[in-house]
Amino acid sequence: MNRKNMGLHVQYFGMLAEVTGQAEENWLETGKLTVGDFRKQVTEKYPELLGKKFKIAVNRRISEDLAPIDPQSEIALLPPFAGG
Repeated sequence: MNRKNMGLHVQYFGMLAEVTGQAEENWLETGKLTVGDFRKQVTEKYPELLGKKFKIAVNRRISEDLAPIDPQSEIALLPPFAGG
């Protein structure tokens, strides 16, 4: 099995699931990817996300755009949280 061709497991929460029409999906990635690269890809696939604020968690940790994503990672797109 070629690990480079394994997909990421992507989950969408809250209004992001409504915008994308997906609660989750497998994302085929064939090379090195950072959170910023993924953010660009997901907004290209779902242009409705442009202008929406959301965080990206990699393996349950909120990650900055320069963080690398391993080929078998679990990705979560999280809308802004309300409350104090």
